[in-house]
Amino acid sequence: MSARGRMGLLCLCLGLALLVGALALSQNNRREALEAEIASREVMEKLAAAIETGREQPTAGAEESSAPETAPEAADAPPAEALPPEARPMESVRVEDCRYIGFLTVPALELELPVMEDYDEERMKIAPCRYSGSLAGGDLVIAAHNYQRHFGGLMRLPVGSEVVFTDVTGESTRFTVAELEQLKEEETERMIAGEYDLTLFTCTYSGATRYTVRCLRSDGP
Repeated sequence: MSARGRMGLLCLCLGLALLVGALALSQNNRREALEAEIASREVMEKLAAAIETGREQPTAGAEESSAPETAPEAADAPPAEALPPEARPMESVRVEDCRYIGFLTVPALELELPVMEDYDEERMKIAPCRYSGSLAGGDLVIAAHNYQRHFGGLMRLPVGSEVVFTDVTGESTRFTVAELEQLKEEETERMIAGEYDLTLFTCTYSGATRYTVRCLRSDGP
């Protein structure tokens, strides 16, 4: 085989390898998205029951306990009752092995999703997570993966859309989408600047930026 022929064969093999890798990655992303959709739906049912009854949903064999609860306090911290409302930790309930601060409803996208109390990459494979801030503080930031039935649809959400957050006491707060923007991964301070009452964000499909939805309360303080 000539040098040109060998080079052509090498390029063909490389192209096939890249195609197989891309297909495998796509399949893995679809599998994760489906698993996330199922997991968040199951959690949502249990969370709704916990909010309705005012009691946590225990894991198998665990003893049921009263809910909601606030986050544990540091030994030298003042009691939550002594803090102004905006400085108090958000109440949460336990569902399975995680704690949730409430759920998010986005009518335009037909979404109803539980929101976890703490944020990390593994938790986001189940449900959206509180990234920072609080409802009372007027600076709540919620992050989620761009799975289609999580925050993948944020890119289609127009300004003026309604977003509702229901906390674990059953109280709902309504928001209106005020602005859409894309932020770089390192723009953390800008993400949590607190200029908006509620922020939702997810990675763009390239992963290079964060698609961000800024919301303002529409039902008064």
